[in-house]
Amino acid sequence: MKRLLPNALTVLRILLVPPVGLLVARGDLRAALPLLAAAALTDAADGFLARRWQATSAIGAYLDPVADKLLAATVFAGLAFAGRLPWWLAGLVLGRDLLILAFAAWAVARTRIRRFPPSVWGKASTVLQFCLGIACLLDAAAPASWTGAAVEGLIPAVAAGTVWSGLHYGWAALRLSSEEAD
Repeated sequence: MKRLLPNALTVLRILLVPPVGLLVARGDLRAALPLLAAAALTDAADGFLARRWQATSAIGAYLDPVADKLLAATVFAGLAFAGRLPWWLAGLVLGRDLLILAFAAWAVARTRIRRFPPSVWGKASTVLQFCLGIACLLDAAAPASWTGAAVEGLIPAVAAGTVWSGLHYGWAALRLSSEEAD
């Protein structure tokens, strides 16, 4: 059971993407809030449990970032469409994730590179993105001065974290590619 639980949590996060997306698209942000919070908690729990129980797996290493990217893409596009986030930020988050996935697909197809370890900057960016998504939904569900301030403060933090982690992943990809060529 211990070996299966981290991957089960990742699959649960993937399964939460359609209902979260549907609720955000329908403008039912109050109902989307607990689902997004649960998804964010599964992201924290799956990695913690996999490391703690030494239950990491190859499939988990692939599924976890895919789950994060699917959820981020869904939430950021939905919130931008609803006018809760600027389109440039949604584009930045989606663009970085698409570039990471494109490099991974290219590397799997054209090289022997099979490990794409997450960076501390990528993890920090993901945490900031989840925090912003939850803050936006909280602000919509129960507007308060602090929720609006949290959203406004998190927007530049998410933008900076997304750019920085994207640059770091680009540098790491170049390093991996050059090591592969040697």
